[in-house]
Amino acid sequence: MKIRISLFILAASLNLLAVGCSKHIAGPNQALLDYLGDPVAPPAHMDAAYTKEGLTSAMQDAAQAANVSLTKVEIDDSEFPFLVGVVCANKGDREKLKEQIRKVAAYNYGGGVDSDTTLAMNLVPHSAFPGDARERVYHRMMLREAVLFDKMSSGR
Repeated sequence: MKIRISLFILAASLNLLAVGCSKHIAGPNQALLDYLGDPVAPPAHMDAAYTKEGLTSAMQDAAQAANVSLTKVEIDDSEFPFLVGVVCANKGDREKLKEQIRKVAAYNYGGGVDSDTTLAMNLVPHSAFPGDARERVYHRMMLREAVLFDKMSSGR
């Protein structure tokens, strides 16, 4: 619970930074903010599979192929890579869905944050990340997956 609260505080801090309010959160958070770095903009010529529409469609197709019912699909397109959050209707469906996603050549499921029915993940292959930003993308992605998972599992 403490980790989730810290993640929400950090997410709110990152949002403040994005709108130019960094003076209010500097100080004790500065080392963490330096570690996370700035968001990475989506590539100018992004593969359609990695767009909000492409990821949504892929989740629906994977769910259908796995015979899984999804109650919610959400794409976090706040920065690159876009993240996918899903809530499955039944326990056990999450594993079937992950197995189906692993079969789709355009994506690279490498894990995520999950529970019995909820999953937040990145499917964009690391090779699509800008070379100079890979480490920054990875650091930010871990936090964003946790925040998306909490959002999906709490129903907010």
